[in-house]
Amino acid sequence: MRVIGYIDGMNFYGASKDKRWYPSGWCNWSQTIGAYCVGAEVSIRYFTTLYAGKDQKRAGRQKLHLRAMKEIARADIVYGSCRERPLTCPGCGSRLKCQREDCGCERRLAEKMTDVNIALRLFEDAIDGLFERAYLVSADVDLIPAIHTVMRRAPEAQVIVLLPPETEMADDFANLEQAYPGRAIARHLDLDKMRRFPDDLPRKWNMTLPTHWRENAGARPARPGHENAPLTNRDRARGPVPWFEESIGYGTKNKSGR
Repeated sequence: MRVIGYIDGMNFYGASKDKRWYPSGWCNWSQTIGAYCVGAEVSIRYFTTLYAGKDQKRAGRQKLHLRAMKEIARADIVYGSCRERPLTCPGCGSRLKCQREDCGCERRLAEKMTDVNIALRLFEDAIDGLFERAYLVSADVDLIPAIHTVMRRAPEAQVIVLLPPETEMADDFANLEQAYPGRAIARHLDLDKMRRFPDDLPRKWNMTLPTHWRENAGARPARPGHENAPLTNRDRARGPVPWFEESIGYGTKNKSGR
């Protein structure tokens, strides 16, 4: 059986934040999808956006994961774009400014193009007959129209949606099985089928695996007091910015859609 896995990398990353299964993010998606269909010919298309900020540690972590995906999982990596957007009030539209005393920025980074990239590649591969079964790893309902199109235009194809664990399943996904019996279905990822890259793999490239990526590292610790409370200058004076603060604000929500 010819199988292609379509991985919404940022959607999965956002869903994993502060979860007990966070270390599963160090995931070999080729082996993980292969665990769902033993013996199949598996290809992976991994969709993500390069980090565009100034934090070199964050950039380095992403570089490590993408290298493992490309060289070990043999994934086809498809990049979207990271664009700046002004911070605005959702009610009146007025411009806003970050309230953290050492920040004051008025813009945010937004991931763009990923949904369209996934939808187009899924549809193109389906009508070109490149797969018999597709595994779509995402909780983003924006991809539902692409699934319906594949069902119409590639009557022999199957599509299985695998939502990140503990995310809400929108009715659009839940209804796929009834709409296309035997051809489309949505389920949450089975953590028992998740396959990680080896923790010592980065040594091969003279790189280091972040401590919080290690197997059994567990959920990232919340900030003292409240996980969303900004760090003060007094907090920062106590030492370097912790890794769990560095990662805040990057990725997608852990709900269906965005």
